[in-house]
Amino acid sequence: MKELTNKDTYTFISKELSFYSKLPQYTPEELKAKQNEEDFWEDLNEQLDCFTICDICGKPMIEGYIMNGSHYCSEACLYEDFTEEEATELMQDVNDECYYTVWYENSITYNK
Repeated sequence: MKELTNKDTYTFISKELSFYSKLPQYTPEELKAKQNEEDFWEDLNEQLDCFTICDICGKPMIEGYIMNGSHYCSEACLYEDFTEEEATELMQDVNDECYYTVWYENSITYNK
């Protein structure tokens, strides 16, 4: 399994927002305070393509797992739907849509 990095999702998204003057600006702390507001993250996700939303915990994620179309921000969330053995097997099968990826590579901040 891929080891998740320690990137601060909320700081990263706050920096990304700073490039979009027409969008509301939030500090990392303000974004973190909204971590349980699904509608907020769904709306913001439509504006930015540097993150997506975990299907288990509903928090924003800038990297994580895609397993047959579902998104998982961490191994803890992944293991809500799969055992470690199942996840490893699916990720090794080239015919399945199961892999680890990053969304922040599509960001202005990352590509600056």
